[in-house]
Amino acid sequence: MACGTPSIIMLPGSFVPASVLYPVRDAVSGQGFEFLALDLATVRLPNDTRTPPSMYDDAALIIREVEKLADQGKDVIVISHSYSGIPMSQAAAGLGKKSRMSQGKRGGIVKLGYVTSFVPALGQTSNDMLGDVPDDQRVDIRIDEQGWMWQTNLTRTAELVFNDLPLEDGLAWANRFSQHSAQSFMDPATQIGYTDEDIELAYLFCEHDRTIPPQNQAVAIDNLRSTGKTVDVTSIAADHGPMISHENLVVDWILDIASSL
Repeated sequence: MACGTPSIIMLPGSFVPASVLYPVRDAVSGQGFEFLALDLATVRLPNDTRTPPSMYDDAALIIREVEKLADQGKDVIVISHSYSGIPMSQAAAGLGKKSRMSQGKRGGIVKLGYVTSFVPALGQTSNDMLGDVPDDQRVDIRIDEQGWMWQTNLTRTAELVFNDLPLEDGLAWANRFSQHSAQSFMDPATQIGYTDEDIELAYLFCEHDRTIPPQNQAVAIDNLRSTGKTVDVTSIAADHGPMISHENLVVDWILDIASSL
């Protein structure tokens, strides 16, 4: 049973600062929801001298933020986009509300939402889930000597990620992308929290996505359904960056899944 208005955590995809989520955050929080947009550990910040973090560092960050809210007795919805579906699935294990109650703790995750995201089976990596994406639907990526990935052709990025936008607008957003840890794409999921019996599941399927094409999103949804649980799938005519190209549809979807507990 839901405990008041749930708090929402949203995670960006690879290469992407959390600031791209702020318009969605502001619209949803304006409807009375606590909404946090988190920067991933694996996205490189300006003047960042760190060794590229792992996917597990992202998962640890998500766990910390969920526990901060849950320890206050709050119900939590966590929403991923793209790559972050993997660390979110990893992090959610044991954080469901019922699981925490069995340990004498308050609050916990009540729903996971995936926006055109990877959903790993146990042992799968991001690279595994990208394996059959055609070369002409892959952004151009290079890896430096430290292990940071960067996208070398932003016009191509704009055409693949923001294909519902005019190219000039897509380029403006692609220019906000950062570097991302190559290691994180090689780290397998060692636990999968979407199997927790009390965590509800929702997926926003993006029909125009060229980066995680419809057939790959279908595999992700099949992984969720393999639990035997109901998956609330909403399909929209949108590209890989619907928070930008179709902000209103993403906001409506978040409000819907947050209000249906």
